[in-house]
Amino acid sequence: MSAEATLLREGRSRERAQALFYRSLSAEAERVGDASTAERLNELLADEQHHVSRLTARLLEAGEATDDIMQTPDVPALDAWEAAARAREAEEVRWYEDAVGRVVDPGTRAVLAEILESERHHHESLSGKWMSAAPNDHEGKA
Repeated sequence: MSAEATLLREGRSRERAQALFYRSLSAEAERVGDASTAERLNELLADEQHHVSRLTARLLEAGEATDDIMQTPDVPALDAWEAAARAREAEEVRWYEDAVGRVVDPGTRAVLAEILESERHHHESLSGKWMSAAPNDHEGKA
């Protein structure tokens, strides 16, 4: 397994954990009737799921298998979600900054850089919908 495939798998696992984190919080917000918080969390969830899809696609394009290993996140009480989410997003920014600097393949670097930009927005605003639905020109190029 290449170093880049290992990195992509780690990123995918991290993003799956982030998606579970936001999904759990969104369900709780909906349960207590907090529609505005649920909407914010659902937008973050959508971006994190998109990150999973992008990383999965990149692995498959490189002829690599995916795995189902996933970190299970600690989910705080709903009234403490913002502090926990901001800390998690700061860690995601740090991880992607490091990851972008470690990859050689330009297509993989571009995917990671796009996700990094989204994670920076998440950290800054704790809101979602930062990922483009359309693939960039670099996708599909190994």
